[in-house]
Amino acid sequence: MSTSNNIIQIMPWEDNNLDLLFRLNAPEMMQHLGGSESKEQILKRHKRYLELGNRGRMFSIILSPKLEPVGSVGYWQTTWNNKSVYETGWSFLH
Repeated sequence: MSTSNNIIQIMPWEDNNLDLLFRLNAPEMMQHLGGSESKEQILKRHKRYLELGNRGRMFSIILSPKLEPVGSVGYWQTTWNNKSVYETGWSFLH
């Protein structure tokens, strides 16, 4: 694949990104994160992504010119050592 004509876009997470979340749930992609999630867990994750509000933000990563979803990236508020911090995560299809 030549990268000279490809452009990466980062777009806010939308309801239509559910399929991407299922694709990112492949066993080889999740092996270091506790394994693949069930359908119910994926649906709950998608809902959390959509409802993060001011506690964080999730994005889909789109490869142009085909507008193909190839990953996700985001940040969310969490607690670490009794302090409020932001955590970040990302995942790309291979």
